[in-house]
Amino acid sequence: MVLSEKIEDRKLAGNIAKLLTMVFFQVFLVIVPIAVPFFQSKGLSMAEVFELQAWFGFVVVLGEVPSGYVADLVGRKWTLVAGTLFVGIGHSFLLIADGFWGLVLFETFLGIAVSLTSGADLAMIYDTEIALGRSERELQRGIGRLHFMHGISEGLAAIAASVVLIWWTMSAVIYVQVAVGWLPIFFALTLVEPPRESIGESGDGLREHLGHLGEILRLLLLDGVILRLTFLAMAIWSLTTFYAVWILQKYWEVMGVELKHFGYLWAFYMVAGGLAGRFAEPLERRLGATGVLVLAGLLPALGYLALAFGSLGVATLLSLSFFLSRGVGVVVLRHAMNRRVPSRYRATANSLASFGFRGAFVVTGPIVGHILDLWGITTTVVLLAVGTLGVFLSIIVPLILSVRASERRMTLESASA
Repeated sequence: MVLSEKIEDRKLAGNIAKLLTMVFFQVFLVIVPIAVPFFQSKGLSMAEVFELQAWFGFVVVLGEVPSGYVADLVGRKWTLVAGTLFVGIGHSFLLIADGFWGLVLFETFLGIAVSLTSGADLAMIYDTEIALGRSERELQRGIGRLHFMHGISEGLAAIAASVVLIWWTMSAVIYVQVAVGWLPIFFALTLVEPPRESIGESGDGLREHLGHLGEILRLLLLDGVILRLTFLAMAIWSLTTFYAVWILQKYWEVMGVELKHFGYLWAFYMVAGGLAGRFAEPLERRLGATGVLVLAGLLPALGYLALAFGSLGVATLLSLSFFLSRGVGVVVLRHAMNRRVPSRYRATANSLASFGFRGAFVVTGPIVGHILDLWGITTTVVLLAVGTLGVFLSIIVPLILSVRASERRMTLESASA
């Protein structure tokens, strides 16, 4: 019995390395550093670029919650296998995509892939760590490792994009992307399903499944102020750094940066963001939850103001604030939410947070794109800086106050015990 348990533990421990490798290749996106120029080469305006990303977000929104629920219902592994299959298919459409509607097919399949994997991967890491008896601190470090892998992969992919552009052409970048896009499924197939609480069998009926979804929504939105604000921050605050992903490449283009340098710049930001996520847990221990939330909430505004009023060098340096903020904020907020959600609902809860984020981008992304085309970069980023401060005051500050109140209650309870 003891021997079989040790063998099972070894298999589960292997999940972490396999999953991180799967994620590495899944986000090894050599196309991202040159995505805006690539889309423009297919005849798209900046408004259409944002509309394309809004369509991607819409597809994710449609599939996010059902796929997260399926991962909770039937298991993480096969949900991830299905998701990585769509990754390969989606990237293959780059070989034939031409014009807006051709790229819509590419984004559609990638949107399905993201909706299938985005809640299941984090839930699998968390459930595996819990099954192995890891501590609370190790659980948060597990989320940090996942974010770090994202950053390292995207950074190396960005360097690869620049190297390919120097020696070959933009078409060669696409061929590399398609080849890498088929690698994640091989690692997904080797994963071991971790033990978890069950939410029922597939024959329970639609009414019972809707009841489970209603219970998850009540948990996230009604049962606790910290969980509710954390959920809202993951959905809304995440937008404050996401717009920069698409604006930065246009900014470099306007400022005369050569396309072959885009990859190196992107690698710099991705690695910095990955390192920020990797060290989010010790940073939170040093600064406290309040200090980390203030940094995550205000740094994006600094980045937008630098793009509006700084020189190219200053703006390039201070644009780090977007990625440092995202690296720290995402890890801290994800851990805060996942530790408060039962494992039987964890994938669905993560999917709901992504659902909120993608849904908000579907509504606001095209507006930002049209403002960018009509009024230019300076006006757009100033408005985004103001919007970031609004999000900080309306969501992050109340979250900080709630965390402080909770800490005071815990101190008083400890003193009276």
